[in-house]
Amino acid sequence: MKFNMKNSIYIVLLFFKIGFSQTSALLFEKGNELYNKGEFELAINEYNKILENDIHSNELYFNMANCYYRLNRVAESNYYFEKALLLSPNNKDIIDNLSFAKNMTLDSIEELPETQLQQNINYIILFFSTRIWAFISIGLMSIFFITALLYLFSFNPNYKRVYFSLSIIFLLISLATSTIIWQESKKSNEIIKGIIFSKELSVFSEPNKRNEEIFVLHEGTKVEILDRLTGWEKIRLANGSEGWVIENQIKYL
Repeated sequence: MKFNMKNSIYIVLLFFKIGFSQTSALLFEKGNELYNKGEFELAINEYNKILENDIHSNELYFNMANCYYRLNRVAESNYYFEKALLLSPNNKDIIDNLSFAKNMTLDSIEELPETQLQQNINYIILFFSTRIWAFISIGLMSIFFITALLYLFSFNPNYKRVYFSLSIIFLLISLATSTIIWQESKKSNEIIKGIIFSKELSVFSEPNKRNEEIFVLHEGTKVEILDRLTGWEKIRLANGSEGWVIENQIKYL
């Protein structure tokens, strides 16, 4: 388990925030000091004050998750590691620590296997954040316009062929990256995931306690929210199992 606290980059970024920058940076530093002293509850209090200022980062969530892990708080630890991973999908420290946090959960759930093609697509998509993909797409589209203009105003036939080919290539790549951004944005908007915070959570076949209880889940398990009815939520696990649970037992990511 890697318990190193994220310090320098986060503090530098905080100082550029308007309004609460200096206060938040000091709170973050104080939280880290308390963590190093083993006063994890007090460190969490300082980190929460930063969240109250509406300042978020993967470093802040990472440090909070480490505090909760030290306190054996399964749900909170998994929750904040997952929050950190959403902001930094390829961060190895977060991925490694999240795997340790998942080992604290009682539920052992195997994910549905993915095809090699899907694994490759996911790797490419997660290689950069959605924001970076957006910049890449804009840059490629700009190059497309430049090469298209060079094609239109060039009088050399050989150059025209080269500019035409390049403009088509950059256009296709730009469209591909735009598709990635659109798919990721659609996925993030449509798919709601969360962490179970209840010690035990019964899962029913229908949204009614009179129906069959099909299995029981425990705190820290990650689920996907499929549907909602009054007092109930339909969930799906990573292995594809589905069912209904009583609402307000899951904290959304």
